[in-house]
Amino acid sequence: MNSLKVKPILTDTYNIPAEFEPKSDSIYLYGESDEFRSTHIKNFNSNLNSLLIEIIDKDSSSVIAGEIELQLRSSKSLSKLWLHIDRNRDIYIDITGMSHSAWSAILKSAIDEGFTVLVVYVEPSSYILSNTSIQGQFYDLSEKIKGIYPLPGFANFNQESSEFLLIPILGFEGARFKYIMEQVQPNYRNVYPIVGLPGFRPWYIFESIENNIDVLKSTRAWESMSYVPSDCPFSCYYKLDNIREKNKGKQLKIAPIGTKPHALAAIMYYLNHPEVEIIYDHPVRKTGRTDGASKLHVYHVSALVKAKPDRITSRTRRKNRDV
Repeated sequence: MNSLKVKPILTDTYNIPAEFEPKSDSIYLYGESDEFRSTHIKNFNSNLNSLLIEIIDKDSSSVIAGEIELQLRSSKSLSKLWLHIDRNRDIYIDITGMSHSAWSAILKSAIDEGFTVLVVYVEPSSYILSNTSIQGQFYDLSEKIKGIYPLPGFANFNQESSEFLLIPILGFEGARFKYIMEQVQPNYRNVYPIVGLPGFRPWYIFESIENNIDVLKSTRAWESMSYVPSDCPFSCYYKLDNIREKNKGKQLKIAPIGTKPHALAAIMYYLNHPEVEIIYDHPVRKTGRTDGASKLHVYHVSALVKAKPDRITSRTRRKNRDV
């Protein structure tokens, strides 16, 4: 029996973004990119009783929220986002148009501040086909890789384990998988890839495997490969937990180089298990990488992820004492 079937999948899915509207009196944080799907908030009702806050990426370590510049590596700086916001108001974080550095840091801050957090993600209708003739490179998604360094707020200061598991959560970009393997240099027996099945489209699974096949074959990592739905962070989270339980005593290093919902799973898992390490290669995204907008998902993150007592801010502690 598939154990994932008895786990809650805490997701609301809408066939088109226009069907969705955030709860009344909520806070909605979003970013816009050159991708059409990131602009769906323009379709919100003009009488929407929610506060919309646009997040503009300035660089990999700071963003602009309204007129405020926030340092993503500073919890004190990020806490400025939540000044004067009642903790009973739901927080939506739309990760569709935000960079991983921005949305992961903001998500962590919102959880630590004690908010109920929901994450929104809009699938693309399609990815733009590559013009190159490189074998297996169907889609041209990144210009370059900046290198491996921690996402803001996700540095791991635990002592390095002599034996660790690497869990690469794969997408279309085989070059990123190869780069991660070269930099991290895991024991090949301890590599447990996760691939999206089903994908956003039925054929994506075949393209994902073909794009990553060279490394999967040369390391025999395909023998330990798992499959979870590409649009479901909760299924991916449970799979991470399953792998961890079967390999007790080994440190986990998770490389979210696939879909954003799977990257969300990695971040959620870190927030509940801060002893794991997030490995991220910080790609520079190409413009015009997707076309259109498809399904919209709302992930009830706070149903699974809670703030750790040592991360709760002093302001939140005071609020809780006053209740």
